[in-house]
Amino acid sequence: MPVTVIDKLPTFSKSLRSVYEDALAEGARDALIKARNRAPFKHGPLRANSDHHSVAPLLQRISFWIEYARFQEFGGDGSRRVRNYTTAGTGAHFLQQAGDEELKNLPARFLKHGVRAHA
Repeated sequence: MPVTVIDKLPTFSKSLRSVYEDALAEGARDALIKARNRAPFKHGPLRANSDHHSVAPLLQRISFWIEYARFQEFGGDGSRRVRNYTTAGTGAHFLQQAGDEELKNLPARFLKHGVRAHA
């Protein structure tokens, strides 16, 4: 009596990769929203000129497209330091803190999206 094995692992693997892409994109979007809310703001387009996009499979990038974004993120450079941020609740490491918070939520986000994977 012959046995036929139907291998659906490649289909499931492709579906799971797509679901994980969605989970990472959602995490990047939420991190961007948090970073925008914490970004220093007085005058200028720092908060508005930012986005997130997929760079490679399972790799998202959050970018701020303003020249002084790096200066604000790190609280200065080698010769100058930002001492006072004009908006309460903002400050240096606005993007790093948002990313760290979303990193803690990532396992739950993978579980939430993982149930959509199918063979």
